[in-house]
This record gives sequence, structure tokens and C-alpha cells, in this order.
Amino acid sequence: MSASLLAEVLRPGDRVVVGQATSEPIGLIEDMFAAAAHIADVSVFCGFSLNPAWTGTVPDALRITTYCGLGTMGALTRHGRAKIIPFAMSQLSAALAARTLPVDVVLLQVSPADADGYHSLGFAADYVWEAVHLARVVVVEVNARVPITRNSCRVHRSQIVIARESDCPLPQVQPEPAGEVQTRIAREVAKLVPDGATVQIGIGKLSDAITHALRDRRGLKLRSGMVGDWFPALVDAGAIDTSAPDACLASLAVGSGALYDWLGRSDLLGFALPERLVVPIPGSPFMAINSGIEVDLRGQVNAEFLGDRYVGASSGQPDYFRAARRSAGGLAILALPSANERGDVSRIVPRIASGYVTSLQSDVDVIVTEHGIADIRATDFEERSRRILKIAEPRLRSGLLPPTL
Repeated sequence: MSASLLAEVLRPGDRVVVGQATSEPIGLIEDMFAAAAHIADVSVFCGFSLNPAWTGTVPDALRITTYCGLGTMGALTRHGRAKIIPFAMSQLSAALAARTLPVDVVLLQVSPADADGYHSLGFAADYVWEAVHLARVVVVEVNARVPITRNSCRVHRSQIVIARESDCPLPQVQPEPAGEVQTRIAREVAKLVPDGATVQIGIGKLSDAITHALRDRRGLKLRSGMVGDWFPALVDAGAIDTSAPDACLASLAVGSGALYDWLGRSDLLGFALPERLVVPIPGSPFMAINSGIEVDLRGQVNAEFLGDRYVGASSGQPDYFRAARRSAGGLAILALPSANERGDVSRIVPRIASGYVTSLQSDVDVIVTEHGIADIRATDFEERSRRILKIAEPRLRSGLLPPTL
């Protein structure tokens, strides 16, 4: 497909929604950039991206919005080239349906069609599926390397206006070895997770360490916004419940080529919309395990701003924490190092100075650092401050004065 063909379907004032992570169409983004000289006043909504094109020169004709500063979107948000719309992942489909987040054109990556003419979204199930049903024009990149997965989100060929074929590697995130701090945190978190629990956790070094510490559990179920290379490792260790088809569901999978190959051969992990993932499974305590940039002595969490830079996302953290609190025996667990990598700045603070709060003081049950566990359930402000101080970096505790109540 040529850029000129894409330019023909884009109209002035159009709102474009782009697939995220492995459903982002790399070739179509290149075509859109090339077509920018022929279009005007087009807004583009993007999610989590690993596409290096966003770190280069983005045409001025495109106005970019996003819900996150993760991956290559971070380069745009840092330079003011992308505007942040604060959404939780579970809110995006509803915002599209209500037209508060309008869409005219969808660009996404899909698998080759099956025998019935359906294209799978592969390792993604999210808001772009809702956008497909609302858009005037659906443009897809049919990538031979995207497998047909057990995914509730499919696109029929009759819904597609333009298709571009490709055979490109999927964007990858390579796992990194956890350090001593992450390993110590993981050991503490593992104490809280019983056999048969439903676990929600993301990707990264800390998530890898925590899931490694859970390998001796049995019957674990999964409800996660994002799954990484740790999932096959848990399956191989015998920790995952493989008896029920929907025991393990995720919205996105992002990791190495080995992860994608494994998921392409297995149907143990299903893909479902974020709204479904925050419904607790009866009889299985929901353990929502998330991290943050900082937490204050009242239990408020900032998972989005580093100073004045937007580097994270609201994503699903508040939704998952609240799902855990609705679950019998569930826990909303915040896990983070007590200090920055240099060890000279505490990540436990008296108050969230920036004012940007991702999860409320009423959302968190337990805070875990490498120094232990602070259970703040049903505690008044003074008591929870005392408990949180006990898990702060010892060398920095004297500088953490409880807020005036």
C-alpha cells in the first residue's frame, strides 16, 4: 500500500486511533508519516508503543495524544509533542463508545485471516477493538508473524477498507536480570500470595523477580493487563492452573521473541478486554501487585510523574487494586524499592509533592519494600505512617516526617 492511498482516506479533522504494543502497525505508521504532507489537522491517539519511529521527527500535521509516557511514547511526552489524556485502561472502550474519545480511522496490525475470514489481534485485546466497530475507515497491516491466538477480539475481513501485507518481527522487550533489591522485595511479596490465588502483575525486573519467587505455588490464576516472559516460566514450574480454559487472561503480551513463539504454540493464555480482567474469580483471592514511582506516608501512590516529567501511566493500577479489595481474601499490594538506584532519594515520601496521585490512600492494602511489609488496612493516618516508615530506607528515615494531620 502506498502513502498516497492512505492520504486519500484521511480527511481534514479526522481522529485516528492506533493499535498499541504488538498490534501497532509499524508499516502503516511509516505510511501515515509519509502521507502527512497531503493531510491537515489530523489527531492521532496512541497507546503503549515500542515503535522507534515516534522517537524521530513526527510530522507537524499530526497532533498526538496518548494515555501513557511508556516506551517510545515517552520521547513525545517529554518534548511536549504528545498530550496526555489520563485514562485507566478499562475506561478507554467506554470513552470510544460514548464518543468522548471520537474515532474516524483505525490503524492496527492483525494476523492473516482464518478460514472464516477473521483476523486475530494476536497478543492484544483492548480499546482498538471497540474503535474498529465505530470508525468510518479500518486500515490493517496483515503481518504474517502475528499468530491467531485465543483472543476475544477479532476483525472480519468485511470490516476492513484497506489492507497492507507485511512480514515483520514483532516489537520485543528483552527480560533483564533482577538485582538484589528486587529479589528481596519479591521474597516479601511471595509471603502474601497463597496457592490458588488470582495474580495480577505487569512486566519489568521487579515483576520478573516476584513471579520467580512464586514458582513453588500451585493453582495460580491470572488476570493481567500485560504479560511478559515470566508466564511460560510459571507454567513450566507447575504454578499455573491449567484445568480451566479461562484461568489465565491478559490484555497484552510484550516480551522476547521466545515469548511470542511460546504463546503462538500454546492456548493456555487467553486475551480479553481490560474490563473483563477486573472482575474477581469467585473462590480465588485476587492479588493485585503493582509498583509506583513513590508512595507517601498516607498510602497515596504516584505511578506517573518523575518530578515534572510524565513517565508512566494510570493504566490499570487503580482498577486492579479495587478489584482486589472486592475479592474475598484479596490484597491490593504496592511493591517498590525503598529508594532510588543510588540509594540517596527515598521513594517513600511524607506527601506526594507534585499532587499527582494515581492510586488513593483508600486503594492500597499492603506496601512492600526490601525492608519488609507494611499492612495498612483499617489503620488511621498516624498508625499507617508509623508502619510505612518502618519499611523505608533506614539511612533516609530521619528525613521523613509524618504529615500534619
